[in-house]
Parts: sequence; C-alpha cells; structure tokens
Amino acid sequence: MQKSNFHTHSVYSDGKNTIREMVEEAVSRGFKALGMTDHSYAAKETSFCMSPEGEGAEYDEVRALSEEYGDRIRLYAGIELDGESPVPERDYDFLLCSVHEIVRRGVSMPIDHSEEYFVKMVNNHFGGDMIELSKAYFSNLVEHAARNRTDIFGHFDLITKYSLIPEENEAYREYARQAIREIVKHCSTFELNTGAIARGLRVVPYPADFMVDEIKKCGGRILIASDCHYKEKLTVWFDEGEAFLAAHGFVKNEHADLNDRVKDIEIWS
Repeated sequence: MQKSNFHTHSVYSDGKNTIREMVEEAVSRGFKALGMTDHSYAAKETSFCMSPEGEGAEYDEVRALSEEYGDRIRLYAGIELDGESPVPERDYDFLLCSVHEIVRRGVSMPIDHSEEYFVKMVNNHFGGDMIELSKAYFSNLVEHAARNRTDIFGHFDLITKYSLIPEENEAYREYARQAIREIVKHCSTFELNTGAIARGLRVVPYPADFMVDEIKKCGGRILIASDCHYKEKLTVWFDEGEAFLAAHGFVKNEHADLNDRVKDIEIWS
C-alpha cells in the first residue's frame, strides 16, 4: 500500500485534527512522507478556507514539525490552492490545485456546498442544463491550471459529488477529455481522490474511469490521495486504488519525483 498522502487537512481549515495528530497517525502507519494541504485563503469563501493569518501560522507549524519529526517522516508544506485564491507568496514545497466553484457571468458559486444548493445553481444559472454547467466547470479547471504553478491537480470531476451529472453523456465526456488534454500541458500529475468514498458519498473515486484512461493516453501521472479530514481516514481505499490504477494500465513507481523538492514518492504512470 502507498505510504504517503499529499492531500490532507488540519484544524487550520476544515480538518478535524491538528497537524501533529496527522503526523503521528502517518508515522504510526509507517508512512515515509506526508504533505499538508489546508485550503488557501479565498476572499469570497471563508467557511472552509484559512485566513491570511492562518496560512502563515499553518506554514510555520508544518516547517517546525518537519524539523521535529525529520528522523521519522518527511513532512512537506503544501496548500490546496483554490480557483478563487491568489497565488501564494510563501515558499511551499508543492501546490495542490483544485476548483470548488463555478464562475458564471462574474458570479462565483460553490459546487460542493450541498445537493440542494447544487440543484438550485443549475436551475437558476444554467437553465437546468447539467451539460452547460459541466462545460463551464471544465473551462474553469483549464483556466486554473494555466494561471497557476500546479504540481498536483485535485479531484478533477468534483461536480459528480452528488451523482446528478449524466456521466454517460458523450458531450460531458468530451468536455472532460478536452480539459485533461489542456491541463496536462501545465500539470502532468493528477490525484486519484478517495475523499468522497471516505465520507460515504460515493463508492468510486475521482476521476471517473474514462478520465483515468484519458490521463493515461495523454502521458499523465496519478498519485492516490484520500483528501483526509480525519486522521482515521488517512489511507481510505488506498489498496483498492492501487488495483484500480493497475487495471487501467498504470504502473507504480515507488521512487518518483513530484518536483525538485518532493522526491522518492509513489506515483503511477
């Protein structure tokens, strides 16, 4: 089983454990690396994001704990950079870029707030058309990847969280494939995100099978991450995720480099 996780949250954003508790859990499971990725500050969203002050405190704590636990685990300072966030000024080891909103005619709307809000948004701003919403969403993903330095692209098809998107629709699939082909020009590494499985919302990970196949076709790479908000969920669906990726033709490199700082971790290609 993979011995690292590069999508993890703490009490600094919407996680339920301290960073120290997350590190202790990772050490207890024999991890060789852990990356913290609390939600970046976004002026239009404060319910799950860090404040500017919180970003500084979180970064400093990760750096301090990295020194303290250096003989037991490699702890990396990362951040989940949202589409509504400014490019961070701090010297992060890696950026996990995700989109939690759709921008429509200058209005930013969260896509994973609740099923009720999601349906209302589609009806009020997209004429009830899930495919139009999907088109706008994937366009936002491409823009985010092109605008920011990106090391990992997170939960690619988050709009399927409530199982309302017609995923068999060929127009939907082509918008997704087009987005992958563009994003891989800027970021070659995607995550297999098992967070919705951990929360009991889905039985399959992000991204969907056909998207995984497109990533493979485009020469992209995938790492498994549990989008961990509870320390107990640190490795949810990791064994199953490895079998899933192998079934799609991916091969695990146990000594891959994410970038010039994050090295010797498991990435599938």
